[in-house]
Amino acid sequence: MLQENDKSVVLKDFFKSNVLINEVEEILRFKPETLIGVDKISSDHLIAHGIKTIEDLANLTVTNLPEIKEILPNILQKWVKIAQIIQKNVREQLKRHKKILMVGLDNGGKTSILAVVQDKFSIIKSLLPTRGVKREKLDFFGYPIISWDLGGQIMYREKLYFNRPELFFTEADIMLYVVDIQDPDRFPEAANYFREVLKAFTELGENPELLIVLSKSDQDFRKTLQWQQNVTTIKNKFTKIVDEFEQFIIDFCDTTVFQKETVMQMFSVALTKVSDTSEIIENILEDFINQVDAKAASLVSMDGLIFGNYTRTDTDEMLVNNTALLLQTLSNFYNSIGLIRERTIKLDLPLNGFTIRGEKLFEYSDLQIPVYLWALAEEPKKLEGKLDYFKEQLLPLINLFL
Repeated sequence: MLQENDKSVVLKDFFKSNVLINEVEEILRFKPETLIGVDKISSDHLIAHGIKTIEDLANLTVTNLPEIKEILPNILQKWVKIAQIIQKNVREQLKRHKKILMVGLDNGGKTSILAVVQDKFSIIKSLLPTRGVKREKLDFFGYPIISWDLGGQIMYREKLYFNRPELFFTEADIMLYVVDIQDPDRFPEAANYFREVLKAFTELGENPELLIVLSKSDQDFRKTLQWQQNVTTIKNKFTKIVDEFEQFIIDFCDTTVFQKETVMQMFSVALTKVSDTSEIIENILEDFINQVDAKAASLVSMDGLIFGNYTRTDTDEMLVNNTALLLQTLSNFYNSIGLIRERTIKLDLPLNGFTIRGEKLFEYSDLQIPVYLWALAEEPKKLEGKLDYFKEQLLPLINLFL
């Protein structure tokens, strides 16, 4: 159901009060009579001339309207212009949504990952295998996405997806290919399925971003030699498959549903891959750490979306991002019990010779979600005087990111 603060509320004003709008994409399929001012008889006349939907009405040319003797030309012209405004608004809103394919074998963890994103932890144990395709619209960090969770059972892979690939593998912005890291016996099957999906993309002329998600990388399992061996095996297998094709680039992330921050970081990586502004944000952060002599910088929203980061080493990246997510979780708890949110959050590690510090820069989206610039620095005082300069550069990019 459309929310009251959604931009599509404006669209509701064009329709009669008894018209229920659940999804933006269905609006263009409505009959003309759903519009305010279009009566049932006039709508029937339009339909008789092949104008069956709002989209049909919008596709008419104002300067070359069909002659419908029961409808005055100036009235028809008005309806066409209104339909064109609606069509433009709907297309703009749909363009904002990113299509994310969740693909992988059955029992790989795809649906559980989506449950974590929606804070539905209680249902994870009782989840049944996804039957066919489950399509959901999610508001992820204020970022609208449409997830397509493709059930991984062999019957769907063989009899559904590859029989009509154009229904499932087109117009995807990114594919999250989920592999159960704890099930090495199925790695060959997972790799073969991955290859078939890439073939389908290639035949359809599609080139989405690819992210391999190593699910069920639980903390206790990560400490074992088996986990490291499994990671190496998967990376070798999947990299070799990607090398068979020319257009694809691959990345890897590991997650566990027992640590929400790992799922959030994975989705942050995914969203930065499909955002046109993420590279610019990282360039600005690189300039920032050079000017303040820091080792790492990251731009993170208070609900966990990492807009971008720049670090000199993988260890520094892990330090700044994980510290930011944990301290922001603590800040959210304080705020939930009535405390005022601090503009500066920091963790001093004097024995290690550095400080990790976050500064609130601004808020984004209608939900007014705070965004913090985090830095790992040996001399955090060098941040002073530089924040306003980078705030001015980053704010318009965050609005574009979303």
